[in-house]
Amino acid sequence: MFSFDFNLILSVIVCYLIGSIPIGYLAVRTRCGKDITKEGSGNVGTVNTFKVSHSKKLTLIVLVLDFLKGFLPVFYMAHYMHLNVFTLYISSLFIVIGHNYSIWLKFKGGRGLATAAGIFAVVNYPLLITWCLVWGIFILLKRGVLFSNFCATILLPFIALVINKFYVSFTYPSLSANYYGYFILYTLLIAVFILSKHWMVILKLMPTEAKSIN
Repeated sequence: MFSFDFNLILSVIVCYLIGSIPIGYLAVRTRCGKDITKEGSGNVGTVNTFKVSHSKKLTLIVLVLDFLKGFLPVFYMAHYMHLNVFTLYISSLFIVIGHNYSIWLKFKGGRGLATAAGIFAVVNYPLLITWCLVWGIFILLKRGVLFSNFCATILLPFIALVINKFYVSFTYPSLSANYYGYFILYTLLIAVFILSKHWMVILKLMPTEAKSIN
């Protein structure tokens, strides 16, 4: 039990610190000399990186590095540390929390989609593929990036329910039918933390009367 607790605590701390690395902030600061937290939406992610830098190349770099920030730690934990499924879930969740609420930026951060995508690429890549397809449908309908992010993410737990009924063999090795409920909860929590950074999008979707109250 002590070993499990130690691994969990250590993994959570390391994962949070890795997630907290403000790649968008560092990239824009280095390339453009601007503070991305004070420009555009103030978000430290790919969308605001493009708005502030006007550089597709820099935006792509930030997107890839944010993805790898989720992918590499979880891949290492899953395939080399052989952590149990609960430790893996909780630790990887803190990568998203770190990205969205970075300790280095006074708990500002990004929205967590690219980082969460990197995590799902290891934990359950059919879920990632389906999530991207749903996002793509909204983009094709010309609903905008943030709206598509919001809609695809709010559907994420439902996608997980369907995917895990058909693709058990593609999930994290320790995951079996006995862990379906925990995986759905895990997916729901990731969706909640992503949606928590889309509150402006949610506000725009509210009726005019509700907006006036705020």
